[in-house]
Amino acid sequence: MTTDQDAVAVGATIAGGVWSECFRAAMAAVAACFPRRESRLLARDMAEAMLTGLETRNCWTLAEALGHASPSRLQHFLSRGVWDHDAVRDRTATWAAGELADDDAVLIVDETGDEKSSTDAVGAARQYSGALGARISISARQRGVGGSLRYDPVSVRPRCHPCSAD
Repeated sequence: MTTDQDAVAVGATIAGGVWSECFRAAMAAVAACFPRRESRLLARDMAEAMLTGLETRNCWTLAEALGHASPSRLQHFLSRGVWDHDAVRDRTATWAAGELADDDAVLIVDETGDEKSSTDAVGAARQYSGALGARISISARQRGVGGSLRYDPVSVRPRCHPCSAD
């Protein structure tokens, strides 16, 4: 079997062009969530850096990938920057759902119990999920011809009630 190098190069170029166009459209959808131009540009740069092939993604590695001397600018943006993160999530989900809209799509709901690793986990108290004390995570995924969209997982904390002290 042989590979047609020209066909591979054309396919990669088209895919890169489509990716760039989709990325610009996604960032345009959330632009109004950032009141300052600098924060919009930093959000775009951070998102693009997170989508690269970095082995570990944290403020240090992102800052290095972006050519910053330290992560302080990114840390400030994430911890004290003025922007509406809820609106970014909602607008991104709306944009992605529009891109993946398909009459034949199916919504898949997954209720999973993950064993807690410590008392620092969600709720910080023993919770019940089947046979193990666990954090209950419910996520939804839309599957269709155009791809897949994963909605935010929701951590469910059952109403507080007396638990066994084992």
